[in-house]
Amino acid sequence: MRMWKTTKVDMTSEDIVITKTSESWKIFFPILPVPASRPRVTRWGVYYGKRYTEFRKRMEMLLESVEFPCEFPLQGPLAVSVTFSVPHPKKTKRVAPRGDVDNYFKTLDSLNKYVWGDDDQIVWTLTVKEYGEPGIHMEIKQIVRIPKTRALPEM
Repeated sequence: MRMWKTTKVDMTSEDIVITKTSESWKIFFPILPVPASRPRVTRWGVYYGKRYTEFRKRMEMLLESVEFPCEFPLQGPLAVSVTFSVPHPKKTKRVAPRGDVDNYFKTLDSLNKYVWGDDDQIVWTLTVKEYGEPGIHMEIKQIVRIPKTRALPEM
């Protein structure tokens, strides 16, 4: 099992941790996850919410500071398991953080060209949002063979 640690980035006290196991890659991003906001379209352009825009900037800075292993960006079909952990608020009756889980997953678009070529390579996902130490935990497996399905004309 190999481990890669990046250099420290000013905004966090920890590093991105990349671990290679026999079957998969495990990556930890020490950043507070934020669900993707709905784009606002005006005649002057497309705008996203402040928190989401700030998240994208911080993630970009974090990714630029990393020296990824030579296997990255990963190629071919991928299976991704990701857990978004956010700090527990002082007062809440909720059992899970605010925001749709699919909007949290949309934030992984920022990993294009770094972790994988494009997020359309992902053919299987497991996504979890929970309270805990802030960060994004990922496990990525390259899939050797995608099961065949019947094409519409064959039905």
